[in-house]
Amino acid sequence: MKQLSNSQAFIKPRANEYQKLDFFKFSPYCSFNFPIANKVELIDTSHKKDSTASILSSYSEPKSYINQLVMSSNTEIDCNKLHLFVKAGQDGRSQGACPFCQTVFLQLLVKAKTNKFNFDVLTINVDNPPKEFKELSLKPPVLLHGSSKLLEPDSENDAVILSDVDEIAEYLDSLYPNTPLIQDNTRAKSVSLNVFSKFSHFIRDVATKPTGLETELEKIDNFLKNLFNNDLNKVQFMNGNNQMNLVDCSLLPKLQHIRVAGESIKQFRIPDKFKFLWKYLKVSYETDSFFKSCPPDREIICHWSKSFLSQKHLLQIVQEAPYKTLAIPDDIKF
Repeated sequence: MKQLSNSQAFIKPRANEYQKLDFFKFSPYCSFNFPIANKVELIDTSHKKDSTASILSSYSEPKSYINQLVMSSNTEIDCNKLHLFVKAGQDGRSQGACPFCQTVFLQLLVKAKTNKFNFDVLTINVDNPPKEFKELSLKPPVLLHGSSKLLEPDSENDAVILSDVDEIAEYLDSLYPNTPLIQDNTRAKSVSLNVFSKFSHFIRDVATKPTGLETELEKIDNFLKNLFNNDLNKVQFMNGNNQMNLVDCSLLPKLQHIRVAGESIKQFRIPDKFKFLWKYLKVSYETDSFFKSCPPDREIICHWSKSFLSQKHLLQIVQEAPYKTLAIPDDIKF
Protein backbone atom coordinates (compact mmCIF):
# COMPACT_ATOMS: atom_id res chain seq x y z
CA MET A 1 0.00 0.00 0.00
CA LYS A 2 1.28 3.46 -0.84
CA GLN A 3 2.51 5.32 2.24
CA LEU A 4 0.42 8.39 3.05
CA SER A 5 1.67 11.62 4.51
CA ASN A 6 0.12 12.95 7.71
CA SER A 7 -1.79 15.54 5.71
CA GLN A 8 -3.28 12.78 3.55
CA ALA A 9 -3.97 10.48 6.46
CA PHE A 10 -6.75 12.50 8.01
CA ILE A 11 -9.90 13.52 6.23
CA LYS A 12 -10.61 17.17 6.88
CA PRO A 13 -13.45 17.39 9.41
CA ARG A 14 -16.77 18.77 8.22
CA ALA A 15 -18.25 21.93 9.67
CA ASN A 16 -19.87 19.94 12.46
CA GLU A 17 -16.44 18.64 13.49
CA TYR A 18 -17.07 14.92 13.34
CA GLN A 19 -14.07 12.87 12.37
CA LYS A 20 -14.90 10.24 9.77
CA LEU A 21 -12.18 7.64 9.56
CA ASP A 22 -11.21 5.09 6.97
CA PHE A 23 -9.49 1.73 6.95
CA PHE A 24 -5.71 1.64 6.79
CA LYS A 25 -3.52 -1.40 6.58
CA PHE A 26 -2.51 -2.11 10.16
CA SER A 27 1.19 -1.91 10.86
CA PRO A 28 3.02 -1.55 14.17
CA TYR A 29 5.41 0.81 12.41
CA CYS A 30 2.87 3.33 11.18
CA SER A 31 2.74 6.82 12.63
CA PHE A 32 0.77 7.00 15.88
CA ASN A 33 -1.57 9.65 14.53
CA PHE A 34 -2.93 7.55 11.69
CA PRO A 35 -6.58 6.53 11.90
CA ILE A 36 -6.84 2.95 13.01
CA ALA A 37 -10.43 2.02 12.38
CA ASN A 38 -13.25 2.80 10.28
CA LYS A 39 -15.61 3.49 7.52
CA VAL A 40 -16.85 -0.03 7.13
CA GLU A 41 -16.79 -0.47 3.40
CA LEU A 42 -14.56 -3.28 2.25
CA ILE A 43 -11.95 -2.61 -0.38
CA ASP A 44 -10.78 -5.22 -2.86
CA THR A 45 -6.99 -4.94 -3.15
CA SER A 46 -6.23 -8.49 -4.21
CA HIS A 47 -5.65 -7.58 -7.87
CA LYS A 48 -5.01 -3.84 -7.82
CA LYS A 49 -1.93 -1.77 -7.07
CA ASP A 50 -3.87 1.45 -6.54
CA SER A 51 -4.98 1.94 -2.91
CA THR A 52 -8.22 3.63 -4.01
CA ALA A 53 -9.75 0.36 -5.15
CA SER A 54 -13.44 -0.09 -5.78
CA ILE A 55 -15.80 -0.67 -2.86
CA LEU A 56 -17.25 -4.13 -2.57
CA SER A 57 -20.96 -4.49 -1.99
CA SER A 58 -20.62 -7.57 0.19
CA TYR A 59 -18.29 -9.24 2.65
CA SER A 60 -15.95 -12.07 1.78
CA GLU A 61 -14.38 -14.48 4.22
CA PRO A 62 -12.57 -12.63 7.02
CA LYS A 63 -9.09 -13.96 6.28
CA SER A 64 -9.18 -12.35 2.83
CA TYR A 65 -9.20 -8.85 4.31
CA ILE A 66 -7.28 -8.93 7.57
CA ASN A 67 -4.15 -7.51 5.91
CA GLN A 68 -5.89 -5.57 3.14
CA LEU A 69 -7.42 -2.60 4.92
CA VAL A 70 -6.84 0.55 2.90
CA MET A 71 -8.27 4.03 2.68
CA SER A 72 -11.49 4.42 0.74
CA SER A 73 -11.76 7.22 -1.82
CA ASN A 74 -15.42 7.70 -0.86
CA THR A 75 -15.56 10.44 1.82
CA GLU A 76 -19.13 11.67 1.39
CA ILE A 77 -21.67 11.20 4.18
CA ASP A 78 -24.76 9.30 3.01
CA CYS A 79 -27.75 9.95 5.28
CA ASN A 80 -29.45 6.74 4.13
CA LYS A 81 -26.73 4.66 5.73
CA LEU A 82 -26.39 3.58 9.31
CA HIS A 83 -23.96 5.81 11.17
CA LEU A 84 -22.23 4.86 14.39
CA PHE A 85 -20.73 7.56 16.60
CA VAL A 86 -18.01 6.29 18.92
CA LYS A 87 -15.72 7.83 21.50
CA ALA A 88 -12.55 9.32 20.02
CA GLY A 89 -9.12 8.34 21.24
CA GLN A 90 -6.59 10.46 23.08
CA ASP A 91 -5.65 12.25 19.85
CA GLY A 92 -9.27 13.35 19.42
CA ARG A 93 -9.60 11.56 16.08
CA SER A 94 -8.88 7.85 16.15
CA GLN A 95 -11.05 5.19 17.79
CA GLY A 96 -11.09 5.34 21.57
CA ALA A 97 -11.35 2.57 24.15
CA CYS A 98 -15.02 2.51 25.06
CA PRO A 99 -16.16 -1.13 25.46
CA PHE A 100 -19.78 -0.14 24.83
CA CYS A 101 -18.84 1.57 21.56
CA GLN A 102 -16.98 -1.55 20.49
CA THR A 103 -20.04 -3.62 21.41
CA VAL A 104 -22.17 -1.73 18.88
CA PHE A 105 -19.33 -1.74 16.33
CA LEU A 106 -19.26 -5.52 16.65
CA GLN A 107 -23.04 -5.74 16.29
CA LEU A 108 -22.87 -3.85 13.02
CA LEU A 109 -20.00 -5.92 11.68
CA VAL A 110 -21.76 -9.17 12.56
CA LYS A 111 -24.93 -7.99 10.83
CA ALA A 112 -23.10 -6.56 7.81
CA LYS A 113 -21.29 -9.83 7.20
CA THR A 114 -24.53 -11.67 6.39
CA ASN A 115 -26.75 -8.80 5.23
CA LYS A 116 -24.32 -6.98 2.95
CA PHE A 117 -24.79 -3.37 3.95
CA ASN A 118 -22.29 -0.59 4.59
CA PHE A 119 -22.12 1.76 7.54
CA ASP A 120 -19.98 4.63 8.71
CA VAL A 121 -18.12 5.03 11.98
CA LEU A 122 -17.49 8.57 13.17
CA THR A 123 -15.53 9.54 16.27
CA ILE A 124 -16.65 12.08 18.86
CA ASN A 125 -14.31 13.94 21.16
CA VAL A 126 -16.31 13.50 24.37
CA ASP A 127 -14.38 16.32 26.09
CA ASN A 128 -15.45 18.77 23.38
CA PRO A 129 -18.41 17.29 21.49
CA PRO A 130 -20.20 19.10 18.64
CA LYS A 131 -23.02 21.34 19.81
CA GLU A 132 -25.61 19.05 18.19
CA PHE A 133 -24.55 16.29 20.55
CA LYS A 134 -24.68 18.62 23.52
CA GLU A 135 -28.17 19.74 22.63
CA LEU A 136 -29.41 16.15 22.52
CA SER A 137 -27.45 15.17 25.67
CA LEU A 138 -25.95 12.27 23.74
CA LYS A 139 -22.92 10.19 24.66
CA PRO A 140 -21.29 7.58 22.42
CA PRO A 141 -22.16 5.02 21.33
CA VAL A 142 -24.94 6.50 19.21
CA LEU A 143 -26.52 4.82 16.20
CA LEU A 144 -28.19 7.11 13.69
CA HIS A 145 -30.31 6.02 10.74
CA GLY A 146 -31.83 8.62 8.46
CA SER A 147 -31.56 12.36 7.92
CA SER A 148 -30.47 14.43 10.90
CA LYS A 149 -28.84 17.71 11.79
CA LEU A 150 -26.18 15.60 13.48
CA LEU A 151 -24.89 14.86 9.96
CA GLU A 152 -26.15 17.73 7.82
CA PRO A 153 -26.98 21.08 9.50
CA ASP A 154 -29.70 21.92 6.94
CA SER A 155 -31.46 18.54 6.99
CA GLU A 156 -34.71 17.57 8.68
CA ASN A 157 -34.59 15.68 11.96
CA ASP A 158 -36.43 12.52 10.96
CA ALA A 159 -33.75 9.99 11.86
CA VAL A 160 -33.82 7.10 14.29
CA ILE A 161 -31.30 7.94 17.04
CA LEU A 162 -30.43 5.27 19.61
CA SER A 163 -27.83 5.22 22.37
CA ASP A 164 -28.76 2.15 24.43
CA VAL A 165 -26.78 -0.97 23.47
CA ASP A 166 -29.74 -3.32 23.87
CA GLU A 167 -32.10 -1.02 21.96
CA ILE A 168 -29.58 -0.79 19.14
CA ALA A 169 -29.43 -4.59 18.95
CA GLU A 170 -33.24 -4.74 18.83
CA TYR A 171 -33.32 -2.15 16.04
CA LEU A 172 -30.69 -3.99 13.98
CA ASP A 173 -32.62 -7.24 14.43
CA SER A 174 -35.78 -5.50 13.19
CA LEU A 175 -33.93 -4.27 10.09
CA TYR A 176 -32.09 -7.53 9.46
CA PRO A 177 -33.97 -10.45 11.09
CA ASN A 178 -31.59 -13.17 9.94
CA THR A 179 -28.64 -13.96 12.25
CA PRO A 180 -30.40 -12.33 15.25
CA LEU A 181 -28.25 -10.63 17.86
CA ILE A 182 -30.80 -11.11 20.63
CA GLN A 183 -31.32 -14.76 21.44
CA ASP A 184 -32.77 -16.77 24.31
CA ASN A 185 -29.47 -17.14 26.13
CA THR A 186 -30.30 -16.34 29.74
CA ARG A 187 -27.57 -18.46 31.29
CA ALA A 188 -24.82 -16.98 29.11
CA LYS A 189 -25.98 -13.46 29.97
CA SER A 190 -26.12 -14.31 33.66
CA VAL A 191 -22.58 -15.69 33.95
CA SER A 192 -21.10 -12.67 32.14
CA LEU A 193 -23.13 -10.01 33.92
CA ASN A 194 -20.79 -9.01 36.77
CA VAL A 195 -17.29 -9.54 35.41
CA PHE A 196 -16.80 -5.95 34.25
CA SER A 197 -17.97 -4.36 37.49
CA LYS A 198 -15.57 -6.58 39.45
CA PHE A 199 -12.77 -5.56 37.14
CA SER A 200 -13.65 -1.88 37.56
CA HIS A 201 -13.53 -2.24 41.34
CA PHE A 202 -10.15 -3.95 41.16
CA ILE A 203 -8.42 -1.61 38.72
CA ARG A 204 -9.70 1.45 40.59
CA ASP A 205 -8.50 0.02 43.90
CA VAL A 206 -11.99 -0.28 45.34
CA ALA A 207 -11.10 -3.95 45.78
CA THR A 208 -7.50 -4.55 46.82
CA LYS A 209 -7.37 -8.14 45.57
CA PRO A 210 -8.60 -9.68 42.29
CA THR A 211 -10.54 -12.43 44.07
CA GLY A 212 -13.97 -11.18 42.98
CA LEU A 213 -12.80 -10.72 39.39
CA GLU A 214 -11.30 -14.21 39.26
CA THR A 215 -14.56 -15.67 40.57
CA GLU A 216 -16.50 -14.06 37.72
CA LEU A 217 -13.94 -15.18 35.14
CA GLU A 218 -14.22 -18.71 36.49
CA LYS A 219 -18.01 -18.61 36.01
CA ILE A 220 -17.50 -17.84 32.32
CA ASP A 221 -14.85 -20.53 31.99
CA ASN A 222 -17.11 -23.14 33.60
CA PHE A 223 -20.05 -22.10 31.41
CA LEU A 224 -17.95 -22.58 28.27
CA LYS A 225 -16.60 -25.89 29.56
CA ASN A 226 -20.13 -27.22 30.08
CA LEU A 227 -21.47 -25.72 26.86
CA PHE A 228 -18.84 -27.47 24.76
CA ASN A 229 -18.82 -30.74 26.75
CA ASN A 230 -15.32 -30.24 28.14
CA ASP A 231 -13.85 -30.27 24.61
CA LEU A 232 -11.55 -27.30 23.89
CA ASN A 233 -11.55 -28.09 20.18
CA LYS A 234 -15.27 -27.32 20.00
CA VAL A 235 -15.16 -23.88 21.65
CA GLN A 236 -16.89 -21.15 19.66
CA PHE A 237 -19.25 -18.45 20.95
CA MET A 238 -21.64 -18.17 23.87
CA ASN A 239 -24.64 -19.52 21.96
CA GLY A 240 -22.79 -22.73 21.12
CA ASN A 241 -22.07 -22.04 17.45
CA ASN A 242 -19.84 -19.88 15.25
CA GLN A 243 -22.15 -16.85 15.20
CA MET A 244 -21.61 -13.96 17.63
CA ASN A 245 -24.71 -12.67 19.35
CA LEU A 246 -25.36 -9.77 21.72
CA VAL A 247 -23.78 -11.56 24.70
CA ASP A 248 -20.51 -12.02 22.78
CA CYS A 249 -20.57 -8.49 21.42
CA SER A 250 -20.93 -7.20 24.97
CA LEU A 251 -18.55 -9.57 26.75
CA LEU A 252 -15.58 -9.70 24.38
CA PRO A 253 -14.69 -5.97 24.50
CA LYS A 254 -14.81 -6.13 28.30
CA LEU A 255 -12.54 -9.17 28.38
CA GLN A 256 -10.09 -7.29 26.16
CA HIS A 257 -10.03 -4.40 28.65
CA ILE A 258 -9.50 -6.86 31.48
CA ARG A 259 -6.64 -8.49 29.67
CA VAL A 260 -4.82 -5.40 28.37
CA ALA A 261 -5.40 -2.93 31.22
CA GLY A 262 -5.19 -5.61 33.90
CA GLU A 263 -1.74 -6.71 32.78
CA SER A 264 -0.40 -3.22 32.12
CA ILE A 265 -1.72 -1.39 35.17
CA LYS A 266 -2.26 -4.05 37.85
CA GLN A 267 0.03 -6.86 36.63
CA PHE A 268 -3.03 -9.07 36.59
CA ARG A 269 -3.25 -11.83 34.04
CA ILE A 270 -6.30 -13.96 33.37
CA PRO A 271 -5.34 -17.22 35.12
CA ASP A 272 -3.87 -19.86 32.81
CA LYS A 273 -6.16 -22.50 34.27
CA PHE A 274 -9.17 -20.86 32.60
CA LYS A 275 -8.38 -22.60 29.34
CA PHE A 276 -11.90 -22.45 27.95
CA LEU A 277 -11.96 -18.70 28.48
CA TRP A 278 -8.59 -18.35 26.77
CA LYS A 279 -9.80 -20.48 23.87
CA TYR A 280 -12.89 -18.28 23.62
CA LEU A 281 -10.61 -15.24 23.32
CA LYS A 282 -8.51 -17.01 20.70
CA VAL A 283 -11.60 -17.77 18.61
CA SER A 284 -12.68 -14.11 18.79
CA TYR A 285 -9.21 -12.83 17.88
CA GLU A 286 -9.38 -14.86 14.68
CA THR A 287 -12.55 -13.12 13.50
CA ASP A 288 -12.45 -10.17 11.16
CA SER A 289 -15.15 -8.44 13.21
CA PHE A 290 -13.14 -8.32 16.42
CA PHE A 291 -9.95 -7.38 14.58
CA LYS A 292 -11.61 -4.35 12.99
CA SER A 293 -13.58 -3.17 16.01
CA CYS A 294 -10.88 -3.53 18.67
CA PRO A 295 -9.09 -0.34 19.80
CA PRO A 296 -5.30 -0.42 20.23
CA ASP A 297 -3.75 -1.26 23.58
CA ARG A 298 -2.57 2.31 24.15
CA GLU A 299 -6.16 3.59 24.17
CA ILE A 300 -7.31 0.92 26.62
CA ILE A 301 -4.40 1.67 28.95
CA CYS A 302 -5.06 5.43 28.80
CA HIS A 303 -8.76 4.89 29.41
CA TRP A 304 -8.06 3.28 32.78
CA SER A 305 -4.94 5.15 33.88
CA LYS A 306 -5.47 8.80 32.95
CA SER A 307 -6.87 9.59 36.40
CA PHE A 308 -3.54 8.88 38.09
CA LEU A 309 -0.89 9.31 35.38
CA SER A 310 0.74 12.61 34.52
CA GLN A 311 0.01 14.30 31.21
CA LYS A 312 3.61 13.62 30.19
CA HIS A 313 3.23 9.88 30.82
CA LEU A 314 -0.11 9.78 29.02
CA LEU A 315 1.45 11.54 26.02
CA GLN A 316 4.19 8.91 25.92
CA ILE A 317 1.56 6.16 25.83
CA VAL A 318 -0.44 7.91 23.10
CA GLN A 319 2.68 8.27 20.95
CA GLU A 320 3.30 4.54 20.98
CA ALA A 321 2.50 2.61 17.80
CA PRO A 322 -1.15 1.47 17.71
CA TYR A 323 -0.44 -2.14 18.60
CA LYS A 324 -3.33 -4.48 19.34
CA THR A 325 -2.96 -7.53 21.58
CA LEU A 326 -4.77 -10.11 19.50
CA ALA A 327 -2.86 -13.29 20.24
CA ILE A 328 -2.85 -15.78 23.06
CA PRO A 329 0.33 -15.95 25.22
CA ASP A 330 2.75 -18.60 23.99
CA ASP A 331 2.72 -20.40 27.32
CA ILE A 332 -1.06 -21.04 27.14
CA LYS A 333 -1.32 -24.57 25.81
CA PHE A 334 -4.55 -26.12 24.62
